[in-house]
Amino acid sequence: AVVSTQSGHYGRGAYRDDSGKPFVLPSVRAAEEKLLSQNLNHEYLPTHGCPHFRQAAKILAFGEDSVAVKENLVASAQSISGTGGLRIGGMFLNKFHSSKQLYLPSPSWGNHTPIFKESGLEIKSYSYYKKEKSSDCDSALIPLL
Repeated sequence: AVVSTQSGHYGRGAYRDDSGKPFVLPSVRAAEEKLLSQNLNHEYLPTHGCPHFRQAAKILAFGEDSVAVKENLVASAQSISGTGGLRIGGMFLNKFHSSKQLYLPSPSWGNHTPIFKESGLEIKSYSYYKKEKSSDCDSALIPLL
């Protein structure tokens, strides 16, 4: 096991130290330095995002040998954040899916419910976690029955 003398709050997605101040991971700093060293321009990306990134994401999600990827049957769009991605996904579901109900796990991130409600979806929830045993598969399956 790796033991660290540093502690932090890593469950929120925005890392903070014990004083509540933002903490940037060393890997993120290294990535920033690598990008800065390339002296890139600040040109806008195409509306749906960087084509190379989108193609790599499709391959990551579906596999390089996927028929859907090979035959260009997968649509994609790049967002600037997880929150933006959820909003795009919520709007897509509202516009193109017949059901307007979306099941979110409980607990979930605090911003998920309002993002999807603002996208016009009706939010339902299911439990998947019990403190005394960490996961609760039986409760997670009940809404599916």
